[in-house]
This record gives sequence, C-alpha cells and structure tokens, in this order.
Amino acid sequence: MAMTSPRELFVHELADAMSAEHIILGMLPELAKEARHPELKQAFKDHEAETKQQIEQLQEVFKLLGEEPEDTTCHAAEGLKKEHEALHEEEPTPEVLELGNVGGAAKTEHYEIATYTTLVQMAKDLGERDVARLLKANLDQEKAMGKRLQGLAKELGKATKEQATATA
Repeated sequence: MAMTSPRELFVHELADAMSAEHIILGMLPELAKEARHPELKQAFKDHEAETKQQIEQLQEVFKLLGEEPEDTTCHAAEGLKKEHEALHEEEPTPEVLELGNVGGAAKTEHYEIATYTTLVQMAKDLGERDVARLLKANLDQEKAMGKRLQGLAKELGKATKEQATATA
C-alpha cells in the first residue's frame, strides 16, 4: 500500500516504535542477567518495567488515533539485537561482555531518543496534543535512562582502567 500522507507515515513510525519496544523488552532480562555491576543490573531491570509502560502508552496512542498498529519489524532494533548476539560469538570475558552491553544499551537509548523526538514533533504537527504528551513521557524516560547508562559506563570504564593499571 502506498503511503500518501504525513498521518500514514506517523502511524507507520508508531508501529515501528512499538516493534522496537517489544524487541528491546525481550532483550532486557538477558542484559540484566549478564550484568555483574549491581547498579547496571538494576538499571536493566528498571528499564524493563519502563519499557512495559512505554508499550502501554503506545497502545494508548493508537487508541487515541483510532488506529491499529501494523505488523512490522523494527530493523534498527533487530540490528542492535544482532550486534549483541555477535558480541556473544566473540566469547568475551564477563567484564568485556558487560562493557559491550553498556555500549549496546547506550546505542539503543540514542536510537529510541531519536525515534521519540521525531514522533513527538510529528504528533504536534498533526495537532495531536494528547498523543504528543504520551510520546513525550516515553522520550523523557529514554533520556533519563541514557544519562543513567552514561554514568554507569564511566564508572565501569574507570574500574576497567584501574584493573588494567593494576595488572600491568
């Protein structure tokens, strides 16, 4: 079916975001299990709960729009998932896996921030204030998680540097 209007693009992009959230939701328990740092483990668990809430808010968005999400796959989120799988193929040490997971999670947050930033603007442009508000709530959660991960990445990086100095 040809996409002929900004609203059709918006609904398509919403479905893509829904797919991304479901893919990410499926990855978070594994990331939490692989995390050795207690704060990182908790961040992944917290984000799992937030992701469930974000999916609920996207469902509410579709309801407000009187639309059903199309069955689609977010290729970007699938790619991020494949990167995680490829990291496992390298048989990293637990420390290296954890660092890789933090980096992958940061990439994911940046993707989600870009997605929700765009969706919020599209909702505003289409005059969908209530929809924009729900999408902005998701955006704010993604930004907060991005900052949290950035802090944890610095902490893990510092510990890695100290460990490397001690063994040198």
